[in-house]
Amino acid sequence: MLKSFRDLEVWNKSHQLVLEIYRITNTFPKDERFGIISQLRRAAYSIPANMAEGFGRRSTKELLQFLAIANGSVEEIRYFLFLSCDLGYLGRPEFESLEKKLNAIAQMNAALGRTLKGKLEVQKGFSRNTGHGARSTNPASVAN
Repeated sequence: MLKSFRDLEVWNKSHQLVLEIYRITNTFPKDERFGIISQLRRAAYSIPANMAEGFGRRSTKELLQFLAIANGSVEEIRYFLFLSCDLGYLGRPEFESLEKKLNAIAQMNAALGRTLKGKLEVQKGFSRNTGHGARSTNPASVAN
């Protein structure tokens, strides 16, 4: 049982990504402080922050909503890293390394989302995997 958002592996990987984004953007030109640097950092910390906020809501449905927001931030980072590489602020090896980390976070986030959606279906009285094909296990749908 998870006691804290810090127990989520995807949150920990996301937090490490934030630290790396901060380190890398320290080398960007100072005139980008309110441009790409600000946008990259904001999008980066938005990922673990949204996971934490969603976890704190104590609602599976709300956590799913915040995971979707976190996924949007992953894609925003992708673009700003691509732009940074094209502008020469980021080397190709760093870009590729960060891209792999983003892919891992996106995959873990999606897997967590699928797991949570499955739990929601079970809570609603439906089971996707009964061993006998998809069928309703909702007592209200069973004919007397």
